[in-house]
Amino acid sequence: MRFKLAHSLLAAALALTTGGAGAQHISLQHFGQSEGLGNLSLTALAQDASGYLWAGTENGLFRYNGAEFRRYGSTQGMDDTFVTALHSSSSGALWIGNHTSLYRLQQGRLVPVLWEGKKLPVWPLQPMAESPAGETLLASEGDLFALAAKGDRTSIRLYFDAATLQAHAELKSVRSVHVDDKGTLWMACKESLCQASGKDIRVFSEQEGLPHDQWTSIASDKAGNLWIRSEKRIFTLPQGATRFVDRTPTQDVMRKHMLRSELHIDDSGNVLTNADNGLLRWRQGRWETYGKENGLDAGGGVTDILRDRGRGTWLATRGRGLLHWRGYGNWESWTMQQGLPDDVIISVKRDGEGRLHVGTRSGHAVMEPGANGFTTPPTPPALVDQQWSTMETDRNGRLWAGSYSGMLMRYLPDTRKTELVARLPFISQVLADRKGQLWLTTWNGVYTLPDNAPAGTQPQVVKMPSANRHPENPVGPGCMDAQGGIWLPSQSDILHYDGNAWKVLEFGAALGDGTFDGIACSRNGTLWASTGGTLWRLKVQGEAKATRIEAPVLRDRTMYALFEGSRGWLWIATDAGFAVWNGSRWRMLNQTHGLAWNDLNGVGFYEDNDGSMWIVTSNGLSHVLRPETLFDVSTPEAVIEEALRGGRPLAANAGRLPWSQDPVVFRLASLQFEGRQGLRYRYRLAGMEDQWNESVLPEMRYAALPAGDYRFQAMAVDVEGAVQPKPTELAFAIAPPWWRSYPFYALCAAAVIFGFLLFHRMRLLVHKRHEAELEAMVQERTRELEEAQEALRVRALKDALTRTWNRGAMMEILEREIGKCQRTGESFVLVLLDLDFFKRVNDTYGHLAGDAVLVETSRRLIAATRSYDAVGRYGGEEFIVLLPGLTLPAGAARIETLHRAIRSDPVDIGGEAGLPVTASFGVVAFTPQWQVTATELLHLADEALYRSKREGRDRISYVEDAMQT
Repeated sequence: MRFKLAHSLLAAALALTTGGAGAQHISLQHFGQSEGLGNLSLTALAQDASGYLWAGTENGLFRYNGAEFRRYGSTQGMDDTFVTALHSSSSGALWIGNHTSLYRLQQGRLVPVLWEGKKLPVWPLQPMAESPAGETLLASEGDLFALAAKGDRTSIRLYFDAATLQAHAELKSVRSVHVDDKGTLWMACKESLCQASGKDIRVFSEQEGLPHDQWTSIASDKAGNLWIRSEKRIFTLPQGATRFVDRTPTQDVMRKHMLRSELHIDDSGNVLTNADNGLLRWRQGRWETYGKENGLDAGGGVTDILRDRGRGTWLATRGRGLLHWRGYGNWESWTMQQGLPDDVIISVKRDGEGRLHVGTRSGHAVMEPGANGFTTPPTPPALVDQQWSTMETDRNGRLWAGSYSGMLMRYLPDTRKTELVARLPFISQVLADRKGQLWLTTWNGVYTLPDNAPAGTQPQVVKMPSANRHPENPVGPGCMDAQGGIWLPSQSDILHYDGNAWKVLEFGAALGDGTFDGIACSRNGTLWASTGGTLWRLKVQGEAKATRIEAPVLRDRTMYALFEGSRGWLWIATDAGFAVWNGSRWRMLNQTHGLAWNDLNGVGFYEDNDGSMWIVTSNGLSHVLRPETLFDVSTPEAVIEEALRGGRPLAANAGRLPWSQDPVVFRLASLQFEGRQGLRYRYRLAGMEDQWNESVLPEMRYAALPAGDYRFQAMAVDVEGAVQPKPTELAFAIAPPWWRSYPFYALCAAAVIFGFLLFHRMRLLVHKRHEAELEAMVQERTRELEEAQEALRVRALKDALTRTWNRGAMMEILEREIGKCQRTGESFVLVLLDLDFFKRVNDTYGHLAGDAVLVETSRRLIAATRSYDAVGRYGGEEFIVLLPGLTLPAGAARIETLHRAIRSDPVDIGGEAGLPVTASFGVVAFTPQWQVTATELLHLADEALYRSKREGRDRISYVEDAMQT
């Protein structure tokens, strides 16, 4: 009794801790430069009315559509690309702030908002909120403005009149703003908190328990409590209270300077805020910490938190890019960092006193009620590191466990120790019936033991009544039905115990000689079963029958375990996540949704007393807090981002378009940020095709459409279980070509009539026919000449001797690369090189030797470059190399490699000794900020090349501006 009391007090102490309690491992998806996010120091996040995710960074604004990022910066009108704030209003306007200006996004352009002709600087605090009237409130240099977007126009006014400002001087120093659910306006003003409700203004300060400070963030939770934070302190004003309460974490976790402090209220009403090591969450009266030990590496800190409309949580970090917290609020994960002895989980069970037991590959761990982590109880040396394959509680609430090595163990709650009861073959399951008997499934059959047997009692072998069955056939984990009957799989048989006797049901022929991998009891008296990659429904009452279940989400999956929970849902553990069937729909869930690991393991699932589900994987334990929400997913919708014809936008309702041979290109996106592994696009062009096409690619192309009325229809479909949505569409029409128009038909009719009238002039008609034949011959000859010219043009792009690109081709490649980099913000390096003393080679050894040197130089350059680099002969002994994606000075090593490749070995020219060859290099780097042409860039490289010549040859010279860049 004294021992139990001590543990109860320990659990209560853990529950009341307010100073940085540990938390579970979190599942994060990282987005960085490899995904198209060009800058990793994020400053702000927002989601616009269309569903796009926007990320402000220290170098540009980025839009994310679920598949790729698109950058907005100086090209779109932003004078300073350091974004300080983002806000999406209910009217659909997106507001962007930097240190000098406020912008509004209009038709792809960033349009500055001016007040009396002046720009509005925006600082990275909490400068924007939405008023109850739908206006956007902006704090700029102490003033509070109200903005409204009306079409292409933006109206702006001061929020407070002169009399109010005169009466309350604090309102002249507003830094941060927040509007609560009741429409009350809260402002960080000077070193206090100001409240505006209608015309009433109130200032909170030390008299109300709020000390003077530079308050920067304000939020209100679902309970009506108001939260306010400065850089190092957090206070709250409870609902209905008149004084603030200090909620600053007792541990010193907010020492470091942050770009901005953040307060965020999640869907459950918990408070999230940034801290030195990552995040703090106020939940159930205490702070939980999330840092590197939980899987969160926030670099220079979390700068913003966003909850998207799909209930996804996003973290902006300084230096680590954008993080997607997968499954936030509904998924938890636990690993060795939270006290488990191993990340390979095998079994889970809660005992009669509320302790959660987890069996792993290296022993077992316990989480006490109210605790936030696991501990390892004392274990005898002989039982240490056992693989706890199964756990069960008997009618007295005692925990029994079996291991793969055949150890039958019992956990004693009074002493928190584990004792060895018996040794058996490989134990796959322990089941306790309602009569006080334990049933043990092993690789050598079924054993039984009373649940009150003392340690050392040897279980008895159960003999099965079947002449066709070997008594030591392996038996796998089974289930217990609602009446207390036990069902066990053994190869192709089902063993059934009804409380009095065992019965063997043979399914071999019905399964096609397959063997059972797992079974689950269903509430309707049938069994679920899996064999290989096939799911079955087994009728076990009366005549045994097996019915195959077709489930597309299980195709090409290996099924490990089956479980039907209290909701009647079927849960299936696979090698690529787990599938759930709710009676009408399937869903496939994996790491993209928050699962700790895709490879499930052991028992697969355990349903807790509150209906939550524990999921066993080979790399951590996951916990779904509210399984009923797994099917509450938004239907993915397709967005037609672009519709182009001949490179020009194809607008809806633009009238009939003239016929053209140019293709029509549609680019789609699905603004679904979770579970995209099953995303497919289905589309068709009504008016040309009736069948739906399916593609994983978001681009569709139709070439040279004939005249007609068309409707391009597209939908985003989750093939792994989501409901098929309604298609989005774009209607357009194409006029017929002139030779199929009604005026042309009328002209033809007139020509026929005129021909009949002039029938007697046959000689003229014959002459016209000869002309037509001659014209056809001319057209045929013209076509042949055009084809020959095209072939010559292709041949002309290559240098005849070295088979590298010639000068004209390289100029085209260079101009194209400049245009691409100006669009994408990428860089490249251009190298111009000249073989040293090449004229001596021709004069001394002959032109054939010179040709051999040129050919070998080309070969070495091509071998030393990447497949997408371009190598060409500029003329004579000069070569040009274009290296996309390279910058200086970071790419100088690559240039040195090219230089060494030329001079590394003498060139074989047919003599006994090879000919040493060296080259002088001129190098220039192009960045998008340069407004230079290809000719100017070559001129810079040429100057650097001749500097190499002047300084002694066989060296590399860089354009100085490029090196500084």
